[in-house]
Amino acid sequence: MEAITRLRSALSVGNKESVQGDRLVDRLCSKTGLHRNEVINGLRMLRDTGEVSCRDWHRGEPIGRVVLSIEHVRSPCEKTWIGVMRDMGVDLATQESLIALSDNLEGWTVDDMKRLLKGLISLREDLPLLKGQSRYLVSAKYLLGSSKLLDALPFPILRKFGINLDLLIGPPSYIITAGSSSPVCVVLVENPQAMETALQTCIGSKIAWVATFGYGLSRSGNEYGRQLASLVEDNHRLTALVRQGTPPPIEYLLEHPEIYFWGDFDREGFQIYWRLKSKIPQLRLSGLYYPMLNMIDGTENHHAYNHLVGKPNQSIWKCPDIDVQDMLDLCESRAVDQESVSLADIKKYATLPYIRS
Repeated sequence: MEAITRLRSALSVGNKESVQGDRLVDRLCSKTGLHRNEVINGLRMLRDTGEVSCRDWHRGEPIGRVVLSIEHVRSPCEKTWIGVMRDMGVDLATQESLIALSDNLEGWTVDDMKRLLKGLISLREDLPLLKGQSRYLVSAKYLLGSSKLLDALPFPILRKFGINLDLLIGPPSYIITAGSSSPVCVVLVENPQAMETALQTCIGSKIAWVATFGYGLSRSGNEYGRQLASLVEDNHRLTALVRQGTPPPIEYLLEHPEIYFWGDFDREGFQIYWRLKSKIPQLRLSGLYYPMLNMIDGTENHHAYNHLVGKPNQSIWKCPDIDVQDMLDLCESRAVDQESVSLADIKKYATLPYIRS
């Protein structure tokens, strides 16, 4: 119902009798902070109640003019928030840009609403001087002493108000590196537990290893690889924490001509590889996939996709690269985790790329 309330509020602004259907879903996503599917489902419900009507619809999106018959009833929280803005002398245009914040302020006291509004106004004024600073530090300084509040507020609403979070930086992006100062190859590892095992071997000192830095209880086991891919994709400033040895700087490692990826033998593992390869063109699959391939083909040491093995929602996907697609076909219904690879096999295959036979 919260989504419907947001949509009614957005569509009732200005008491318009109709709006253009072209890109209406996108505009409502921006105004309400809702996901595209939530907007489409919400419009369907409003259509069923007769509050919106349009002659033609395509996949839940209106085509042409949309007639509105919405009687907007403001919630008590929205009324309180509007009153706070009026009392603090906020102009009507600014009120319109911030009114949707009331959906996030249920249960707030009037005094806290005033402190939030005062902080947001000050932050907007000071933002040019804060460029490049941490969002968490800025949030704690301006918004009620909370480091997390700024990120919790809907980004489209803040942007419309004049606060562009792109000017601030997120949390530090840590990765773990280990190995030789002159590595024969670099191996990007999906899970840090597997890297710890590799470092127990003598071959580990001839290679440079890279994995994401875990955050203990705050990070589940299947998120490390996705984090690594996101950091590389988004060109984050990476800070390397050296686990062992004297590996070169991370910028050098990511440009190494012999750089391989070693992850789980499952759908998501290969998706992480494909994401990384879009930013690291010379990236290849590691030879450490050979023993995992043998496990799928010739042993009982493999498993189905389900929640007990931490793979409840790995969807089937197709890759344009024939080699990767061959691997995806092999793990369509069964998977092997990279921690299954023995120390002997790590010694044998860690310096090799996987080559399709």
